[in-house]
Amino acid sequence: MPIQNKQYKAALGLIHASKKVLITTHLRPDGDACGCVRAMTEGLRAAGKDVRRLLLSPLSSWYEAMFEHKIPVLGNDIKKEHLPEKFADIDLIIIVDTNSLVQLPGLEDWLKTARAAGKKILVIDHHVTNDGLGDIELIDAAASAAGEIIYDFFKAVGWAITPAVAEAIFIAISTDTGWFKYGNADSRIFHTAADLIQAGAKPNEIYRRMYQSFTPSRLKLMTRMLDHLELHDNGRIATQYILRKDFDETGSSGPDTENLIDECQRIQTVDIAVLFVELSDGKFRCSLRSKGNIDVRKVAQKFGGGGHTLASGVNLQGPLDIAKASILAEIRAQL
Repeated sequence: MPIQNKQYKAALGLIHASKKVLITTHLRPDGDACGCVRAMTEGLRAAGKDVRRLLLSPLSSWYEAMFEHKIPVLGNDIKKEHLPEKFADIDLIIIVDTNSLVQLPGLEDWLKTARAAGKKILVIDHHVTNDGLGDIELIDAAASAAGEIIYDFFKAVGWAITPAVAEAIFIAISTDTGWFKYGNADSRIFHTAADLIQAGAKPNEIYRRMYQSFTPSRLKLMTRMLDHLELHDNGRIATQYILRKDFDETGSSGPDTENLIDECQRIQTVDIAVLFVELSDGKFRCSLRSKGNIDVRKVAQKFGGGGHTLASGVNLQGPLDIAKASILAEIRAQL
């Protein structure tokens, strides 16, 4: 159901009633998350608000360049137990691109105590998974990206879409649609993109920064991943994996895995792509992508994960062989 104008006005009311605002987003922030954080930062500061930001994972270098200062990361720069003291004076918490506690590890207890202390929460999201975290929620599961909801919010409340805001939202919508090639790239998103270009976004420069900025170490990591490619069920399912030693030996890091899963979808027969990335605790982050013949969100949900119909993820216990067998069995059941 489309977001009603009265909901945008209610969200604006929360903002008007606040002086100090904290913006955060999900673990391993992608282009949509980062674009939303940047755009909302610009809009809130123009409205005279004191804005602070908090991330749950370090940013990839191509997203880090979007921000004028390094954003603190929970666990690295701020300890979980220090959250109540660090953000005691915050009036409003804005969560973008998720409405799920599973995607906000480390913030669960603090969000509950913050709400109990009278702090308000505004959620802006486009995922189906909904834990009802916000006092006000701008949720549109039909939106191709959370950035599209941010754009609609700016338009509804009369906030200026400056070149900086236009660029941030364009990054959000272009990355979440795979540079407008995924099935979620509908006419609505192209109209939004056109307006953002008119407002100052430069697609050629954004594309170069987002998609033509591989470091040598990231390219080596992709080569390792492709070496581990396996095809199953007459080529319909592709699995790949990256181990801790692959990061160590190539000099790469976790953020370097973003979008690498898309490479094997170039294979004509592949309907579903799966990438297993070994985490520091021995678990595996499993990312799933579909060309449209299967709802990978259902696969991820079977193991406690979630996401979208064409792109989802879940963390699984190792070892790799057992994690892979579990995922393959569920995909085959869906097929």
